Amino acid sequence: MPLTTTDYPKLTQKLNEVFNESASSAMEEWIGRQIFDVIDTDWKIYDYLSLHGVGGFARVAEGGELPTVSSVEGDSAAWTQKRYGDKISVTKDMRMFDRYDQMTEAVSSGVDEAFHLVDQSMADVLTNGFSGTTYTDVFGDTVANTAVDGVVLFSASHTNNLNSTTYRNLIRNAAGTANPALDRDPIVKARSDARTFKDPNGINRPTMLDTLIVSAANEDLAERLVYSQGVAGTPNVDINPIKGKIKNIIVWSKLDTRSDGTNTSAYWFMSDSRKVKKSLKAPFAQKPKMQAAEQVTETQNWLYPIDAYYVIGIGYVPFVWGSTGAN
Repeated sequence: MPLTTTDYPKLTQKLNEVFNESASSAMEEWIGRQIFDVIDTDWKIYDYLSLHGVGGFARVAEGGELPTVSSVEGDSAAWTQKRYGDKISVTKDMRMFDRYDQMTEAVSSGVDEAFHLVDQSMADVLTNGFSGTTYTDVFGDTVANTAVDGVVLFSASHTNNLNSTTYRNLIRNAAGTANPALDRDPIVKARSDARTFKDPNGINRPTMLDTLIVSAANEDLAERLVYSQGVAGTPNVDINPIKGKIKNIIVWSKLDTRSDGTNTSAYWFMSDSRKVKKSLKAPFAQKPKMQAAEQVTETQNWLYPIDAYYVIGIGYVPFVWGSTGAN
C-alpha cells in the first residue's frame, strides 16, 4: 500500500536517521573543519575583532600599580551569514511502490553533496588567496579574498593599523623566490621566517608552522619530504631535521582543482596547528540540517529541505602560509 500523508511522521523519522548517519560519515571527510574555526553562533552578522598587538606587560616598581593593557591595535570585520540549501524529493512513484532504497539514497547523496560543497568553499579560500580582491566560489557567490587588514590572504606585505610594520605569510625559498614548488628547502625557510614574526608593538611572537597542507597530487611527495629518515631525494644518510617538526600532513583533495576548474594541485600551505583557527573563520548559525517534508500539490512529491547558514571570513593571518608552487 502506498505511503500517504498520515505516514509523514514515520517516514520523516526514518529519513532523518539516514540523514544523521550520512552527515556523520560526511563530517569525517570534511577536511576544512580541521583548519577553519567552525564555531556555532546565533549572530546573523558575526563581528570579528583581532587583538593582535595587545600590549602592557611591563616592569612594576614595588608598591606600584599594574599598567593597563592596551587593546586598540586590532583589525575588525563584520561577516553576514548566508543561507544555502536544496530539497530532496520523495516522488509519488517512490511512495506508490515503497522504494525505500531510492528514498534513502536520495537523502544520503544530498547530504554528501552539501558537506562536500561546504568543504570546497573552504578550500577555495586558500587557492584563491594569492591575487585580486574577490573571486567566485563554488556557489557562484562573489567572495572577498582579503584579510581584515585589506590585503590579499597570502602576501609578503601584510599591514597592521598601529604602525608601518609589515609581515609576510607568502612562502619563499632560501634564495628569496616566492611561490616555490613543494620541497624541503622552502618548508625550512617558511618555518624560519614565521618564527621571526613581530607584533605591532615589536614583540617577537613566533609562529610555529607544524602542519603541511597539500593536494592529493602532492601526498606522496609531502610524505617523503617529511617522514623520510634521511633527506629525501639525496644520498644524505644524516637525519631528516624536519621529521618530527612537521607534526601533521593534511591531504585535501579539494585543493587539486579550484571550483572554477583551475588546476591548483601544485599549491601547498603550512599552518600553526595551535593558532590557525584565528586566521580562518567559519561561524555557522546552522550546520546542514534536514527539515520536515513539504508536499507539492501539482506533482504529489514530498520535499525534504536541507539547508545551512554559515559565512567564511579571513582573520589575522600569520598562522597560515601559502605557495602556488609555480617556481
